[in-house]
Amino acid sequence: MTKLNFKLFLLAMSFLSMHAFAETESKSTDAYSVCVDETIQELGLGNINNAVVDICSHKTKTLYAKQIVQVLDQIKKQSQEYQQPERYSDIMKSQQLWKSFVEQECRNAGAYIGSPMYEYCPMQKYGERLEQLQEYLN
Repeated sequence: MTKLNFKLFLLAMSFLSMHAFAETESKSTDAYSVCVDETIQELGLGNINNAVVDICSHKTKTLYAKQIVQVLDQIKKQSQEYQQPERYSDIMKSQQLWKSFVEQECRNAGAYIGSPMYEYCPMQKYGERLEQLQEYLN
């Protein structure tokens, strides 16, 4: 019973933090926050809910995934220019390992915290990975 209460507490806290984040960042260019605001307005909702989290997390993750592919293409080109094929090869190996990690980590989060994490967690991880890969270009 205590474990169930703890899970419910964590789930409630994650929703509150997501809602607070969406409200405080509503004016930013963050894709997730913009999507949350637009979706709430389009659906005529008063606040964020699981459906909004799911829709916007998926949409933002897809955006990040496309940007990751673009950055990986730039890294490939840069590696060819600098005659460092092993650099690109190593990054692609780590990319495959990273994908496996994210899938398992977010499955764990979803099972422990709740269903919104199945989409929200990968979105967060993809955003972090995008930033990391962009650093490799500099």
